[in-house]
Amino acid sequence: MSDLSIQEIAPGVNAALGGICNRGLISQGGSVLVVDSGIAVAEAAPLRAVAQERQKDGALYLFNTHPHSDHVYGNQIFADCPIIAHEGVRNFLVAHGEQALAGWRQNPHTAALVSDVVITPPTLTFQDQMTLFIGDTEVQLLYLARAHSPSDSVAWLPQSRTLFTGDLLFNAIVPVLPPGGSMANWIQALEKLEALEVQHAIPGHGPIQTASALADLRRWFLSLRTQVGEARASGWDRETTITHVAQQLQKLAPRGDEERLPNVIGQAFDELSRA
Repeated sequence: MSDLSIQEIAPGVNAALGGICNRGLISQGGSVLVVDSGIAVAEAAPLRAVAQERQKDGALYLFNTHPHSDHVYGNQIFADCPIIAHEGVRNFLVAHGEQALAGWRQNPHTAALVSDVVITPPTLTFQDQMTLFIGDTEVQLLYLARAHSPSDSVAWLPQSRTLFTGDLLFNAIVPVLPPGGSMANWIQALEKLEALEVQHAIPGHGPIQTASALADLRRWFLSLRTQVGEARASGWDRETTITHVAQQLQKLAPRGDEERLPNVIGQAFDELSRA
């Protein structure tokens, strides 16, 4: 696990890097909002320490972008402050959190990492959107529906035009599309985010670059959908489609972590088969 690194994006707006996922730290006027806690106590504790250094006399909040383990397993370190998320995040962790954690503990590669994790669901939820003010900094929490996860939201800061995307943005790497996600909804979510005219986009995974990464990922998904659709129309089975489309995608728009391609192509094939 890499060391925590705080990178300033705009005054009082920082990306927190060095964990399995990218996180955020927004501070102004003595109050702090942390975006995602990380996968374990070992990731969350250093972030909490930095947040407390900036908190002073104000409030401390945690926002969960979605319910996947690498973004919420550090929540217990923030259990004494409001933990905010879309209602679907809380519902998912209450219903499935312990089962998912048990799976991580059965894996010899991750058991030690999550050995001290206590599932800690959000305590303050919203349906469509919620607005917070961290000092004078406006933060809009926007629900984008089921896309990468069963419940995806972002933190949008209109004053600095900064967007913390959670896992709606995998920048320069192959995205993860789990069985509970939706390629069609993900494309629509990216369209909505592009309409915000973002200047700074902090991805859930991948390097921080320009906001054009949102359009890049949307075009990648459109290419994936087109190629899988053509393969199905040609009568190809799932495995043949995966092999062929993986080669084509990497030729047209290469991304890192290409070992994820069989999963995301297979999920796209299944989704189009159900349509």
